[in-house]
Amino acid sequence: MRSIVFAVLCVAGASLARPKSTFIEIKSLPTTVKGLAAVVEKEKAGDFRKQAIWAMEAKLREKGDELTDADAIDALVDETLKRVFDDMAANTEIYMWEGDEAPRGDVLIRDPVLLLPGRTSTGFSKKYQVRPMGKRIDRGYRNTDCTVKVTVAKSPAEWFTHVESKGWGIAVDPIRTTDNVARIVLRFLSKGGTEPVSARHERPVWVGFFKQEAVGGPWSPVLFDVAASKLAREQETTLVPPGPNDKLTEAMKQHILAIRVGDLALINQNRSSLHESEAKWTSLNGLSGSVVDAKNLGWLDVLRMSDEPLVRAAGVLKVASLNGEVTNDELVEVLEKVKQARVQAEALLQLNKRLDTSAEVPTDEDKAGINKLGGAGELKVAGTVARLKGTAVTKYFKKGPNGWDPVVPKK
Repeated sequence: MRSIVFAVLCVAGASLARPKSTFIEIKSLPTTVKGLAAVVEKEKAGDFRKQAIWAMEAKLREKGDELTDADAIDALVDETLKRVFDDMAANTEIYMWEGDEAPRGDVLIRDPVLLLPGRTSTGFSKKYQVRPMGKRIDRGYRNTDCTVKVTVAKSPAEWFTHVESKGWGIAVDPIRTTDNVARIVLRFLSKGGTEPVSARHERPVWVGFFKQEAVGGPWSPVLFDVAASKLAREQETTLVPPGPNDKLTEAMKQHILAIRVGDLALINQNRSSLHESEAKWTSLNGLSGSVVDAKNLGWLDVLRMSDEPLVRAAGVLKVASLNGEVTNDELVEVLEKVKQARVQAEALLQLNKRLDTSAEVPTDEDKAGINKLGGAGELKVAGTVARLKGTAVTKYFKKGPNGWDPVVPKK
C-alpha cells in the first residue's frame, strides 16, 4: 500500500499555546507490483494513479516472469477476449466494418478468427456470443446476434495465410506475471488493403492487467481500458493513452516503442524484408512525437533481444548510427542473416567505419589464413572480423574456433 509521510509545520515559542499543525500528505509509489495494482484499483483518476499504472506496466514488461502454465494462459486469454469483443459490440461510435478513419470491428463477423500457435494450448477453441450495437456498423448486422469462433491455427504458416487472404488473426505476447498480477497483450492482425502488410494493415493492440487471489483461481481485471480512449485506426495501445494536450512521459514512450517492436517482429516473421512504410520503425524516429536518440539508447535493447533477425538488425544499426556500443560480430550477423539490400548496405557502412578506425596489426598467422582464402590485398583486422580489399572486390571474414571463415553478405 502507499506510504504516507506527514510533515508538521510548527511555530516555536515559550508559550504552551501553539497554532494548529498543518499536515501535508505526500504520496510515494509502492515498490511491488502487488502494491501498485492496489493503487490502480483504489485510487481515483489522477496523476498518482497514472504513475502507478506506468510503474506497474514497466515492472511487469521488463522483469515479470513469463506465464507458462497452459491452463492459466487459456483462462486469461479467454477472459481478455470476452472484454475485447464486448467492447467492439458496444453501443458507441468507435468501430465500423470498413474504412480508414476508424478502427474496424468486423472481426465479430469474420468466422473463424485464428490464434497464432505457441502461447495457448493447441486445443484452445472458444465461441463468443455478441450483439453488435455500434452506430457505425453495417445495418445488416446491427442488433443481430453474432458468434465469434476463435481457434488455434494448425501452424504459423496457416495463420499467416489466413491473415493475408481471409480474415483476422490474433497473436499473444509472452504473458508476464508477478505477485499473481499478469500483463497480457493481444495483437489483432487483418489485411487492411491490397498492398503488402503495411500502414493500412489493421493491427489494434489490447493491453490488460489481471490478478488472481490464488494460483489457479479466476482472473479479475486490475486495469482494462477499452478502445474508446484511442480512436485512431492504428491503435498502438489501449493502455491509458495521453489526452491531445498531454505530453508523453518516458514510461509512455518506452511502452509505445515496445508495442511497435512487437508488431515489427510479428509481421516480419513471414517476410524477408521490411515494407517501405515501416521505415519509421527501422529508424525509430517519429515515435509519437518522440525521437530515440543517444540519450535513451537503452530502449533499443528490446530490439536487440528479439528472436527475429530483421528486428535485431534494426536495433543494432540504430545503436551503431548513434555511436553506441555495437560489436563487429553483431554487424556480421546482420550481413549473414538479413537479405534486405538497404539493411546490408547500412551494416557494411558501419562495419567499414570500425575496421578503418580500430584496425589492429594482423599477425602472420592471420595474414596466412586470410590470404589463403581470399588472395592478396589490403588487410585490416579488428578483433574477430577482417576485411581484405583487393583490386576488384572486397571480402570479409570472421574468426571462429577453427580459424577464419568468409562472410558472404546476402544479395
